[in-house]
Amino acid sequence: MAQIELKNIHKAYGELTVLNDLSLEIEDAEFLTLLGPSGCGKTTILRIIGGFEDPDQGRVIFEGQDITELPAYKRPVNTLFQSYSLFPHLNVYDNVAFGLKIKGMKDSEIRPQVEEMLRLVNLSGYEKRSIEKLSGGQQQRIAMARALINRPEVLLLDEPFGALDLKLRKDMQIELKRIQQQLGITFIFVTHDQEEALTLSDRIIVLNEGIIQQIGSPIDIYNEPINAYVADFIGESNILEGIMHGDFDVTFSGRRFECVDEDFYPNEAVDVVIRPEDVEIVRPDLGMLQGEVLSCLFMGVHYEMQIRVKDEIYLVHTTIARPVGDQVGLVITPDNIHIMRKGEIEGDEDL
Repeated sequence: MAQIELKNIHKAYGELTVLNDLSLEIEDAEFLTLLGPSGCGKTTILRIIGGFEDPDQGRVIFEGQDITELPAYKRPVNTLFQSYSLFPHLNVYDNVAFGLKIKGMKDSEIRPQVEEMLRLVNLSGYEKRSIEKLSGGQQQRIAMARALINRPEVLLLDEPFGALDLKLRKDMQIELKRIQQQLGITFIFVTHDQEEALTLSDRIIVLNEGIIQQIGSPIDIYNEPINAYVADFIGESNILEGIMHGDFDVTFSGRRFECVDEDFYPNEAVDVVIRPEDVEIVRPDLGMLQGEVLSCLFMGVHYEMQIRVKDEIYLVHTTIARPVGDQVGLVITPDNIHIMRKGEIEGDEDL
């Protein structure tokens, strides 16, 4: 049995539908990421789980019990927002201890729990520090300790790293995954950052306009996108028009290729996805396709090249630079060609 179930959730604000008949199961102790652009409904899902928003239709089930009408403060969840909402007039200890003090616990009971939480977030010894004298990353850790000290069964995280710089953001991603694995509780994480989702998640839910496009592991989402929207949103992709003639047989860019996909209709129009790192650059006479280098940019760990093949532009990542205007060949192996039905989404009857 899933820990959390959302059943046929519908939510609208006036004429704007944010979630449209959305159903979802969340497993115990998993790190689940809700991924999508601004306005796709991911934060609304988080707020409905937390009890901060009521669905117009549908039910929220927690471990078999209907909690749709249960107020937020009675739910076994806690939330970590992008704005940490720490109390500037209280020191670190009192900020972390705040929830336990509200419960009326004695200081002798509170102190060991605060010390445990500070150890967990690698801030032991900071008890007397002023909140205003902490860095952004340290404040984020204190907010996390305060959210976790009440021992929630689920932690909701609404873009908690949005205010951090890039290096600190990456450091905190490592810390967050460590903490989740150490505690063994469910984390539901909201982000629009694809790399962040791929780094942290056990499963990713890709959303667009209130509809789930695909659910899967980071590897599945990246390597086997279900439609052009997912392929374009997760990483960079070449998305090309193609025709599936039969099993393992596709034409795109004016050439017939062997692929690894099957069970399509004869001569079905499809989207073909090829990741930039999956294209090999060779001499023109050795290539399956031939093209001209339009641009070549150094990106740190690879060169990013745009190559014109007839009337299409291929994006290619390679470790060897080629000059603009150079004629090159492209090689694409069958297992690097991904075929998708047009407009398909998770749960379609055709799957």
